[in-house]
Amino acid sequence: INPAQPWQYWFGIICSCFSAAMVFLPFIFVKKHKNLFATIWAFVLALLLFVDTIYFSYFSAIPSVGLLSLVGEANGTTSAIIGLIKPQYFLYFFDILLVIIFIKPIRAFLRKSPILLKKSSLITNLIFSTVIIIGFCYSILLPGVNNLRNTYNHSYDSIATSHYYGLVITHVIDTARFINQEISIISPAEKAEIHDWVITNNPAQQISSLNGIAAGKNVILIQVESLGSFVINQTISGKEVTPTLNNLAKTTDYFPNNRFIIGAGHTSDTDFVVNSSYFPLDDASAFVRYGRDDFSGLPKLLTSNGYSAYAYHGYSRDFWSRNVALASLGYQKFYASDNYSDGQQLNMGLNDGDFLSETVDYIVNQPKPSLSTVITLSSHIPFEITDLTKDLGINARDYPDQAGGYLENINYVDRMLAQFFNKLKENNLYDDSLIIVYGDHTPVLSSFSAGSINYDSESDQGLEVPLFIKL
Repeated sequence: INPAQPWQYWFGIICSCFSAAMVFLPFIFVKKHKNLFATIWAFVLALLLFVDTIYFSYFSAIPSVGLLSLVGEANGTTSAIIGLIKPQYFLYFFDILLVIIFIKPIRAFLRKSPILLKKSSLITNLIFSTVIIIGFCYSILLPGVNNLRNTYNHSYDSIATSHYYGLVITHVIDTARFINQEISIISPAEKAEIHDWVITNNPAQQISSLNGIAAGKNVILIQVESLGSFVINQTISGKEVTPTLNNLAKTTDYFPNNRFIIGAGHTSDTDFVVNSSYFPLDDASAFVRYGRDDFSGLPKLLTSNGYSAYAYHGYSRDFWSRNVALASLGYQKFYASDNYSDGQQLNMGLNDGDFLSETVDYIVNQPKPSLSTVITLSSHIPFEITDLTKDLGINARDYPDQAGGYLENINYVDRMLAQFFNKLKENNLYDDSLIIVYGDHTPVLSSFSAGSINYDSESDQGLEVPLFIKL
């Protein structure tokens, strides 16, 4: 709670109560099957709270209606989603269950109490409705008309919106804004105005002493799933968690506090940002919603200068619409799970050992000079500890949530990166390439301590990913 503005939470509580009353208000005037309709509607709202809670427990945000476009992307993350569900979340449905169980005894009791059973008149219902509507409108305007206008037009922080207006109104505002965005059309005059603004305000190209230093070199981008800076140069029981990356930190340009901007597309947003330098979307994956757009970016820039541009990922090619979006960005080929052997699956896809080894074979045959984007996957939730991922010897029960599994998995990926680099060297590609390694985003973990690691999820550690640039 913000000590300077504790009242905003009271606004949210008041508005939540009147919002709940408002959504059930129409049932006052329903004559047939009133209880059935009210129960179904109560179940829908309970389900909304259930989904909100699960989503918030992982992303610390409230899901947007724009995320409906991503429902098909959840197929490969079912086990991870199930792992987020806690038994107490089902209490949202408990009152509905009680109503279903005790509706007959309640009716029997009311039949014996003529005064309680007496039906409300239309005038009574109208008075009751008027009180609810006035209270609802008052609670909406309580924080101020300007605040409501600013929230609709400018605020994309769903948590802040819920503090003022509660969850129901937060979803209503989000839905109204989404519909408005989808039906809005930019006029030719507005397009011309935007174009002129960009031309006028586009700064002159900055010339650096490093310009051209990697001319003609191959470029290999390695995007490591859920790699946070807090594991670099750390040990557990005398073992380095990331020995390969620790060595890179000593011998390359290393930036420990890098932050990529991600939105609702998460890992795919880092693909998008790295390749285009555009901001992602807060309420949907840019790849899913706008993947067919004609983006400018790194692949097109390099291919226009004689490079080939291929991307590699050990999972389904249509996940996050990568097969469409990567082509829009300018990648000429995209190697996905259907291009790799049927090796052991780890967490969400092909284990990174097999994936990275086969990827080198593809890069060797890629026309040179080349841009190769390699997206790893073995350190994806649910961070399972298997025969492949137990080199640190961690007992997962000694750490909160999935922290132990994460450390074992990120250690495994680090070891596979060492093999990847060695195979590049065997094929004379390591020294002839500009190699860039970075984390797409930090893992979602609670604060914990392990060996020399003291991870505070609420601090900058929860945001910072490492960036290594080797030339």
